[in-house]
Amino acid sequence: MDYARSAEVQYRIEHRHGDGSWAPMVEEASHHDSAEHDPERSWGKRRLFRCTRCDESVLIEPEEEKPLASG
Repeated sequence: MDYARSAEVQYRIEHRHGDGSWAPMVEEASHHDSAEHDPERSWGKRRLFRCTRCDESVLIEPEEEKPLASG
């Protein structure tokens, strides 16, 4: 199961404007970042969404798991 894509089905992402109104955000299918040089690093992880009414955007990615400290 592709868990990154299943979140797309479960959640709608919206952006709140200064006047209190909300607008949907849509995923940008093509954006350039350093992960594009190594596509396997970003598959199913980083996703860029842009507001449909203004130029605001948000980048969503899972938090990296940190190894437990031994001791």
